[in-house]
Amino acid sequence: MLASATMRRRSFLLTAAAGAGSAAAAQNKPIRPAAVENATPGESPAIVLSQVGFLPDAKKRVIYRMASGEVPPESFTLRDIGAPVKPFSLTRPLVQAPGDVPNCLMGDFSGLTREGFYQITAGDERCAPFFIRADAWRRTLPKAIGYHHAQRCGVGVPNVHPACHLDDARRRDTGEHVDVTGGWHDAGDLRKWMSATMMAGFGILRIARHLGERWDLAGSGLGVLLDEMRWGNRYFLKMQNRDGRVWADTAGGVNGDNSDNHWTDNRIGTADDRYINTAKPAQVQAMFVALQAMVAQAFAQADPSYAKSCLAAGVRCWEATEHPKSTRDLSWRLLAAIELHRATHDARHAAEAAKLGDALAALQVSDYIGSQKKVRGFWGTGGAKPVPYWDAVYSALPPIAMLELAAALPVQANARRWRDSVSLYIDEYAAPMAARSAYGVVPLGLFPGSPTPETYRPLEGELTYRYFMPTRQRSWWLGITSHLESHAVLLAAAAHAFNKPAYRDLAFRQLEWVVGNNPFGACLMTGEGWRNSYPYSRFVGPIAGGIVNGIAGNAQDVPILQMEYGNDWRTGEYWTPHVAFYEWALAQLEAA
Repeated sequence: MLASATMRRRSFLLTAAAGAGSAAAAQNKPIRPAAVENATPGESPAIVLSQVGFLPDAKKRVIYRMASGEVPPESFTLRDIGAPVKPFSLTRPLVQAPGDVPNCLMGDFSGLTREGFYQITAGDERCAPFFIRADAWRRTLPKAIGYHHAQRCGVGVPNVHPACHLDDARRRDTGEHVDVTGGWHDAGDLRKWMSATMMAGFGILRIARHLGERWDLAGSGLGVLLDEMRWGNRYFLKMQNRDGRVWADTAGGVNGDNSDNHWTDNRIGTADDRYINTAKPAQVQAMFVALQAMVAQAFAQADPSYAKSCLAAGVRCWEATEHPKSTRDLSWRLLAAIELHRATHDARHAAEAAKLGDALAALQVSDYIGSQKKVRGFWGTGGAKPVPYWDAVYSALPPIAMLELAAALPVQANARRWRDSVSLYIDEYAAPMAARSAYGVVPLGLFPGSPTPETYRPLEGELTYRYFMPTRQRSWWLGITSHLESHAVLLAAAAHAFNKPAYRDLAFRQLEWVVGNNPFGACLMTGEGWRNSYPYSRFVGPIAGGIVNGIAGNAQDVPILQMEYGNDWRTGEYWTPHVAFYEWALAQLEAA
């Protein structure tokens, strides 16, 4: 008999490593309620795979999660359940998954290119039906774009919210009212962080750049993307100060708290007016420049006057800010120089881009360090005491920027070096680390020993790694959705640049985790798949196309996801970067 609606308890799939820090972690009390840190894979599906489906020519994998004491099935059977004229099925072996995932089996059906509606059974379990079809992924893009539309601020959105925040906002420092209406709400709240909401622009413009009019198979056209981009950019342009630099956020709170996270009466000068944070972070400046240069390119034909004004705003910001030194901010500054060069064809911007690229390349760790010879090619943080670079959102940004640079300036003297830096990162860091998990996902990052009292998995020598953010390092931690999607962006672009299909396969592994091929069998995009975590979206509720922070890890580096309606922001909150990187990655994959 096939499994009933009650799912059997399954073992953790990412085991808690017995490395340095695990004993200390066991003695520490969790910083979050047990309902959150213990939300580990229990009663989850036995069979997990991409709930979006698969392209006919893609590598296709299924994972079978074994229950404690279960006799493992030796094979799985795949059947076309779409009522074909001639019923179709095939049976393939299940094999033990390698590396850090000892309690699951893996099956491969890559050879099946026949389009259809399928279901897999193994033992007495079955999965939800899925498609193999040429538009399996492309059809999700309109939902993602719809998420941005639903997050519009300063106007009413039918079936989402009435006109809102027409009184935004007053400066924190002087109290002066400045019109910063418009833009998009960032996440499961009503705030408008520049760094996060500008990511929507990068997602939209990457779709426009790589797919053009054919981005939506229903034929809605490029105008939909440009209209959405123009709306969001109203706010970004308003956030530029007289000195050319750009403010950090609207409604982030008076002191970084949550005090501005509310609806207002839409009347300027009343007590509920929200605040502008007039700080000017380096990352925000670089992102603004890159975005305005991309807007200028996208609107060059549709609205030359608008394109020119946006480019001028970007150039003003570029000239008003200095080169940053951190790995993340330097990567964004490099992308800004590249887009300025593409928009202006000015040799000065090409020279700046080359200079920045060399500076970023110098931060790459090309030799084996930490008394190990397992991995190299990852980026360091620089500074007096450099450590391996990782970021829960922008982890793959340095090699993304280097690959963009090599593509933009292919005849520069150092172009070969820039390309080689990307190959080194993928071949000798990202791919070997991803091979440690049956899911094929890149761990969050490397660490020198055990910097906090919790589990760090031993790599070799002095280096350790975690799949998820440390929970004892700072006051916040969250899921790794953008970390994985940013790697999907990198791998998709590299597959095309180096003509390596294996990179494309690995890009899909990162995205498949987001849409169901994970320890919870959960799809992290609302409106896709069949098993979703309820989103932390406490002002408007679920938004189709929204993607949540996703699976995080507890102190033992065991995956956690709040599936019990706990309204936990760490794993369940919508966040614009997740949708943007998803759009960017799919645009690259579909264009290739």
